[in-house]
Formats: sequence, C-alpha cells, structure tokens
Amino acid sequence: MSTDEPLHILMLEDVATDAELVERELDREGFNFEARRVTTENAFREALEALDPDIILVDYSLPQFDGMAALGVAQAECPHIPVVFVSGAIGEERAIETLKQGATDYVLKDKLSRLGPAVRRALQEAAERRARREAEAALRQAHDELEQKVAARTAELREANTALKEEVDERKRAERALRKSRERLTRIIDSAIDAIISIDADLQVHLFNEAAEEIFQRSAEAVEGTPLAPFLTDPFEAVVHRHIDAHQEAQGSDGAPETDGRYLAAPEGLEARRGDGTTFPVEATLCPIQLPAEDRYLIILRDVDDRKQAEEEVAQLESERSYLQEELESEYNFDTIVGTSAPMQEVFDAIDQVADTETTVLVTGETGTGKELVARALHARSARSDQVFVTVNCAALSTDLIESELFGHEKGAFTGATTRREGRFELADEGTILLDEIGELPLETQAKLLRVLQQQTFERVGGSETIEVDTRILAATNRDLAAAVEADAFRSDLYYRLNIFPIELPPLRDRGDDLPLLAEHFRETYASRTGTDIEGFSAEAMATLKDYDWPGNVRELANIIERAVILTRGRHIRAEHLSVTGSATDGGNVQGPSSLATLEEAQRRHIERALEQTDGVVGGDEGAAQLLDVKRTTLLSRMKRLGIAPSEYRA
Repeated sequence: MSTDEPLHILMLEDVATDAELVERELDREGFNFEARRVTTENAFREALEALDPDIILVDYSLPQFDGMAALGVAQAECPHIPVVFVSGAIGEERAIETLKQGATDYVLKDKLSRLGPAVRRALQEAAERRARREAEAALRQAHDELEQKVAARTAELREANTALKEEVDERKRAERALRKSRERLTRIIDSAIDAIISIDADLQVHLFNEAAEEIFQRSAEAVEGTPLAPFLTDPFEAVVHRHIDAHQEAQGSDGAPETDGRYLAAPEGLEARRGDGTTFPVEATLCPIQLPAEDRYLIILRDVDDRKQAEEEVAQLESERSYLQEELESEYNFDTIVGTSAPMQEVFDAIDQVADTETTVLVTGETGTGKELVARALHARSARSDQVFVTVNCAALSTDLIESELFGHEKGAFTGATTRREGRFELADEGTILLDEIGELPLETQAKLLRVLQQQTFERVGGSETIEVDTRILAATNRDLAAAVEADAFRSDLYYRLNIFPIELPPLRDRGDDLPLLAEHFRETYASRTGTDIEGFSAEAMATLKDYDWPGNVRELANIIERAVILTRGRHIRAEHLSVTGSATDGGNVQGPSSLATLEEAQRRHIERALEQTDGVVGGDEGAAQLLDVKRTTLLSRMKRLGIAPSEYRA
C-alpha cells in the first residue's frame, strides 16, 4: 500500500463511543486512515470484500457476532490481513486464546495508548509475511521460467537439428542466460535478512546465503555440498524430514503436491546449532521447489535468540516487580496504619474519600508522623495500584541536580551527562509519584512543577522534545506552606494547585489513645524480625512511653521500640530498655534505674534525637548540625566515632 493512501480499517464494534475513542487514539498516533464500523456478521463479510481492509480491529464480546467468530471468518476469507483485538478486560486465558487462533495482538480498551504501537507491529508483521510470500513466489516463478526456457531451447535444438556450431552457440547463450538468472537470484537471496538454505531430499546443502553464513558462523564454501544435519538439533532435523516425506508422498499420490511454504514447529520450539556447537532458538519455513532432475527445498530461517532473551528479561523484570510490590505491600500495608483515636479516624476517612480519584493530595504533618505511609495507602487503594509508586525526597536533592532527577536529561546537557537519563516523572508514567518535602523545592523548579501538574508535560534538561505522562501526583511536607507563601518562599499558584485535598496527620502527642497500640504493633513487628520471644511491656515501661512528649513522633517511637527489642533479654520490655531522654512531665529526666547515662551515651542519644527530627539530614539550614549548633564537620566526626549512620534515620 502506498504511504500516501489512507489505511483502510475494518472495525467490529457495537459501541459507537468506543469506536470513536479508537479512531481518536489512531488519529492522535498520526495514522492516515479510513475506518468502517460494523456490528453484524453480514456487514462484516460485505466490508471484507468491499473495503479490502489493511487491518481488522475487533471487540471480543458482541451480542450477535463476537470477535472470535470474526477472527475465524477473517482467517478463512483473508488470512493475510492482521487482526487485533480491542476489548475490555477479557482475561489472560482468553487473550492467549486469541493469539493461538491467529490474532496478531490484543489491546485493552482502558489502555488505548498501546493501540498505536500494536497496529504498527501488526502492519509490519503483515508486510514481512507478504514480502516473504512474494520472495517465495518470485523464487518459484524464476525457477519455473528458467525451466521453461531451458526446456524450450533444448526442444528447439533437437527439432532444428542444426549444425553443431549453432547448437553449441545456442547452448552457450542459454547457459549465459541461466548464469545471469542465477546471479540475479543469488543477489536477491543474499540480500535477504533471513537465512535461506537450499537442500535436497537427503538434506545436502546446495545454497547457503550470506545471512545463513552470519547466523551459523560458517562460510557458504565450507557448507555447500555437505549435509545440513550438523546445524540442526535432533527435533529440528526430525521436523524437516517429516515435512519432506509428506511432500514426496503427496507427489506420488493422484493429488497435486503441496508446494506452499510450511511453517516448521516443534512442541518445545525449534533450535539450530551454530558452527561452534552452541544452540539457539529459530523460526523457520520449508518450501518445496520443483526442478527437472530432482526435488529441492528452501529453508527460510530466522534467529530469534535476541528476541527470546528479551522476552525472558521482560518476564524476569515482571517477576522482580511483582516480588518488590509484595515486599512493599508487606512493609507499607495500609491495614497496618495503627490508630483508633478520633484524629486518625478522620485521616482514614479522608483516605477512603480521595484514594480512588485522580485528585492531587497534599499530606502535611510533623516529621515522623507517617506521611509517606499515607501516600502509599492512597496509591494502594487507587486504580493505579498495580503500577509503579515513585518517591522523591526533594530535601535530599541538590539544587543543581533536582531538575535532572525530576525531569531527566539529555546526553551532554551538563558536565557529567554522558548518557540520556529518564527522570522520576517518566518512571512514574501511569503510576503515582510522591514529592516528599516539597517545601524544599527551589522557586525556579516550582514553576516547572506547576506545568507538570496542570498539563502533565515537560522537557528533559538539555532537550526540546515535549514528553507527556499520565501520573498521579501526591505531595508531603512538614513545613507550613501557607506561611512560606506569605514569606515569598513558596509559589502561591503551586500551593493552591497542591492543596486541593489536604490531609493533615496529627502528632503522636495528640494521639494518646493510639500510643499503646502503636507500641505493641512495633513490639510484635521487631520481635518477629529478630526472632525473639517478647510478650509485652512492663507497667513502668508503658508509663515511661506515655509520659514522653515524642518530638520525633511515630518514627521516633518505632526506633526506640526496635532498640528496646534488641536490648531485652527477658519476656517483657522494661523502662531501662527504653532510650527515652526526656518526658513531658519531668523536665527532661526520665525516672527509673537507668535514668543516669554515661556522657558518651547521652551524647549519642542527643545526636540520634536530632537526626530523627531532621530525617537523617546533617548539613544545611534544616540539618542536625544547625539544630545542635555545631559545625557540620564536627558533627560528622562525632557521629563516625560513635558509629552513627545518618542513612538509618531517613524516611
């Protein structure tokens, strides 16, 4: 079909709006097409004959004439036309069945963004099959013409019985024509991307094109005239012999022998053998060629090793993704957000209301209140739960690289950009992205983020291509963004765009009823991980926890319980196991037998408290060094001496 001519599409679809969505998606993908929609079998058959479509798009389920029936009609009437299923959720087994029955591909209606690539693949495969048929037909026609020419010349020489010189000259002319024809055929065969091998009934090789030389790593000179068997695995050789025997039996019968190319297949898949003995997966067809003296057969073979490896890598990545998803769900399970207090019930209600929407949510609260856990709960309860969840800690990114991290960069965009890199928004396409500590974004980056929120488009750093994504955006911060807007430290338009549906997490000191539940939850979690048998807390330990004001909130509680589980040797966690350095009622001195710590232990706890409040950030205006009023290098030196790693305190 000429590239100037529109693509003729036959569409079996009973819902007009769905057909319009399909046409709109094809138009968005840049296709020049004419589409005819039908809903009945008669209309489908008439359109097959009248329209001569280039591709057929069918729905799986229709009231009178479903997609599988249409596929059967298309396979019988015009098997060269690719068929792509465009349907709702038909299930994995049904989708696989459509491919087994001859469909080229299937696309779910809720993922029409995949329709364009699927149509292009289907058209490309149809073109490749058509080119292969034409090549096979050309080979057969060329051989037939050659046979006819040689036969005609031979008959003329016998009938004319002319002088020996004329006969010799005529034969030479025929031989020259034969040589030119063979050279022309050789050029066609050698230019093919698939391996083309000519063999006889005994599998002796008579032709070995350049693609075959490359695939099998042997020269044609070394292979021609030798058996092909060393290059075939036993199942492959058995399949070739079976097809050749069937063809020769058909020749000996009254019926005409079958001469069309036959696709070769084995239950475990075909494998060939290279010159070095290594095997590799292939796809192959066998085509009989009738010559005057003997039967010849063409094997057209394609190395699919790279494709198989790619499919295996995709399967492995999918398996790893599923495993990681399960790990994340076990670590960040919405059902494990512990709390029965009134403030937390309001948070749960808000999550239920907004989770299954596309609305941008701003999660606020003090450090350590569980903002990321709430964001993961929103993702887990949304329609995007089976897609990726990407977290970006805006406070941990340097000003120079934050745009590259968010939007990606092109090769050479800046010093050190040796390759193109996708940003976090591209990675989160069709999923959810959490912009944690969004209040730390520079103003110039806030302007670009506003565009992504409004239009879902951006350009990579150093690039000009506009990239479109479909990403749900969540944000979290422990800063007062309204005050930051008043101080011109945060863009007001971005704030109002983020603050569509705010969820504010209460501090732990306002969740008194939840503290025992949380303590028991963390005790069970860490005891299970460490394999220790700890039944609960002593009354004194629980009183100590209740008296503490928890400036580090739930994260601080989790860290203290984890440390207590490690220190406990009995069945109950006692007050001396709790590394609590102050309370709301005693002016900073926890009463108990272990209240007086060594200077080194007190220094360690002081630094750990600061790191807990700053999410492990050491330097900068919001870092632990600023909070403790010491130099960053001095604090790092003390942390190294005490064996404190800041990474353990990052969310």
